Amino acid sequence: MQQVFFQETEYLNSVIDYNHKVETENLCLDIAYGTDKNFLFGCGISIASILKYNEGSRLCFHIFTDYFGDNDRKYFDALALQYKTRIKIYLINGDRLRSLPSTKNWTHAIYFRFVIADYFISKVAKVLYLDA
Repeated sequence: MQQVFFQETEYLNSVIDYNHKVETENLCLDIAYGTDKNFLFGCGISIASILKYNEGSRLCFHIFTDYFGDNDRKYFDALALQYKTRIKIYLINGDRLRSLPSTKNWTHAIYFRFVIADYFISKVAKVLYLDA
């Protein structure tokens, strides 16, 4: 039995799904990011670069963040549409994570990777985690 510390119902507020994939098959390489609002732009650049240089690959992107503004919504939807891919945004309730140790350079967002691991542990066999 696998122990989960970060319960999905406790840490995820909502999910936004920009699904512009052409193929109906759900098999894809799942790539996950954990970021706060300061690195969302860099996350988008990373995704765009991966898509540009891996054309034809079946990729699905998962971004775990505690902030996602109107401009971010437009940008990531346009990115998913341009490359005919799927980008899912998971809005995290970071209140409890903010109580954990952090520094000026390492915000509470460093703990998003643990939420990611617990979220996917029983859903997929493997996930590639990248820092933005």
